[in-house]
Amino acid sequence: MGGEVGATYSWQETYFKAILETDNNLMMNRIYEALSAIEQRWLSPVTDEAEHRALIAAHMGLKGLIAERTVSNL
Repeated sequence: MGGEVGATYSWQETYFKAILETDNNLMMNRIYEALSAIEQRWLSPVTDEAEHRALIAAHMGLKGLIAERTVSNL
């Protein structure tokens, strides 16, 4: 898991990199990388209810970040 603090699931390291990114030039790439990691995870059955909830929350949070950045760039 790359030693990322708090990462429980394989996709979370990419997610944490996205939400903690402070460089505006890198932020959108990191967000899309995290969304891709989440979508890849959903290609296999998710039997752990906690992970299922975490995936949904992370996906919604990333979509919210995209919406915020889109509005702020208008």
